[in-house]
Amino acid sequence: MARSTDEQFLHDWVIRKVQEKYSKLYSEVHINPGGDKNYEYNGSYPDIVVVNYGQTVQIVEVETRETINNERAAKWKEMSELGVKLSLLVPKEMQKAARDICWKSGLVAKVNIGSFDVNLNI
Repeated sequence: MARSTDEQFLHDWVIRKVQEKYSKLYSEVHINPGGDKNYEYNGSYPDIVVVNYGQTVQIVEVETRETINNERAAKWKEMSELGVKLSLLVPKEMQKAARDICWKSGLVAKVNIGSFDVNLNI
């Protein structure tokens, strides 16, 4: 399922913010925002690939409200089997829903679930 324009903007913005933050902690942080295929890992194109001194230490998938569903769990399962830690970043209010889907899909031991929150103070 394709994301709406607003959700895609949020998705790509979060990817870039994570790259900015993780670049201070790891030697390389590669990103694949939108439909880009900039960096491949074992035949897949995760949203974020974290590398430290030549070794991939984590892949990250950024999800939005529209992409936290049972159909997406099939992709999470595939990515969790690539041989490196998979982390999901989901909107804070969707963390429980993502965890429930992972439980039902048998992924709870294979996937870390983190969250993001966007606050606009106007």
